[in-house]
Amino acid sequence: MKWYEIEITTTQQAQEAVSGILMEKGAKGTEVVDPYAFRNVLKTNEYLDYADLGLIDSYGTDVVIRAWLSEDCNIKALEEDIKNSLMELKEHFDTGKNEIQIRLRDDSEWKDNWKQYFKPFKFTDKIVIKPSWEEYKKSPDEILIELDPGMAFGTGTHETTKMCALLGEKYIEPDDKVLDLGCGTAILAISAIKLGARSALAVDIDAQAVKTARENVLKNNVEDRITVKQGELKDLKPERYDLIYINIIADIILELVEDVKKFADSGTRVLLSGIINTRRDEVFEAYTQAGFKLLEEMEQGDWVAMAFNA
Repeated sequence: MKWYEIEITTTQQAQEAVSGILMEKGAKGTEVVDPYAFRNVLKTNEYLDYADLGLIDSYGTDVVIRAWLSEDCNIKALEEDIKNSLMELKEHFDTGKNEIQIRLRDDSEWKDNWKQYFKPFKFTDKIVIKPSWEEYKKSPDEILIELDPGMAFGTGTHETTKMCALLGEKYIEPDDKVLDLGCGTAILAISAIKLGARSALAVDIDAQAVKTARENVLKNNVEDRITVKQGELKDLKPERYDLIYINIIADIILELVEDVKKFADSGTRVLLSGIINTRRDEVFEAYTQAGFKLLEEMEQGDWVAMAFNA
């Protein structure tokens, strides 16, 4: 499938009017990249752990509006029509650069090309992750997990997931009952089973993550030992788990501290990750005050992971 992508560089003042022009010309939808809006979100949400200030600054001060139109349209006539409308708009608004770029897009640009960047890799000392479309001959001491990322977080390439897995490899014990909260692709639940856990419950609030997790559980032939559910911790019936993974963000990890106690008792290992290093002390204090004992912590890049014992 092919379509035209029209990109207009304008100002915050004129963005609604420019979007309106594109919709009037038959656009199937618009996307607005507004650096001012990003900055406002950061100002009002001081605990956005994943905010990258360098990324925000890279957008500069221009507002970029993109729209998509059918390949069947008369693009030359349409371009001229849009230029005329923008010139008229300039009489009423500061429209900035008013630059127009038009590209013919094709599904093939992105549909499968991204796969070339996802290759088999060493996830932990024992575990190798491979996508279904790649061949890999494992050594006798390696554990192989077949994982397709889909649209869920947690392919194993991010520091937060990797640290959680490394801690899991150390603290998983034979016959463990495991809870993987915020499971994403279910990579941690699957790795726990491959390392000898008896069973795992993988939970995520996102429907797409749950879909991807179930597909990956089937690919690895562990559907008899892993249950995937959509929901939150509060939706689960309190029961004891031997090991609990929580790889989310600091805010959620802090909110869950009292609820986690309902799923843990003496000997339960709680592995926390997704903690930006500036929030480390908050998480440490909250969990130690709740009665958890720190076993060890890891740090990679700007991220911290911690292993606690109930």
